[in-house]
Amino acid sequence: MSASITVRNAEQYQTSVWSGGTTTQLFIYPEDGDYREGSFQARISSATVELQKSSFTSLPGVKRYLMTLKGHLDMIHGVNTKAELEPYEVDCFDGGVPTVSYGKVTDFNLMLKNGAEGRMEAAILEAGESCVINPEGVFNLLAVYVGEGCIRVSEHTVKEGELLLCENWEEALAVQSTGDTAAKLGICKIKTAE
Repeated sequence: MSASITVRNAEQYQTSVWSGGTTTQLFIYPEDGDYREGSFQARISSATVELQKSSFTSLPGVKRYLMTLKGHLDMIHGVNTKAELEPYEVDCFDGGVPTVSYGKVTDFNLMLKNGAEGRMEAAILEAGESCVINPEGVFNLLAVYVGEGCIRVSEHTVKEGELLLCENWEEALAVQSTGDTAAKLGICKIKTAE
């Protein structure tokens, strides 16, 4: 099966309001998955946190990755596990553990459950710089979110706020920063459950 590459933008996203700001669902797998029902394997979203202190929704059985795109965030997981995040730094935590955050930020999230595995990482490419993203033999879904700047992957241009998806991912993909400024990326590598 050959890879399928698509670019998603704001027209395909779903935004909802929560007590501390807004959350925008960029992608959910499977496509007919439902976040509220918990019937998903992977969910990628971005949120604005407009309160200085907020409590995360308890999500037992969900592995969460989070990085800030803008702003500094302090998080306390459980009683005393602390994470301090600057933009494009990643934290991984159990969604069922009570988590409180401090800081007004825009963040980028990956949630995994129901047998899916994966990870999140950040990349910053200076203008004209490129990198190669490898599937490492395990992952079959790649998502690259452009937090700032613009990139080119194959014949696809991906602008700030857009998400590149590569399904049935089996081969390395070259990513090039094409703007006049650095491209700042959130990268999610996912292995969906059978």
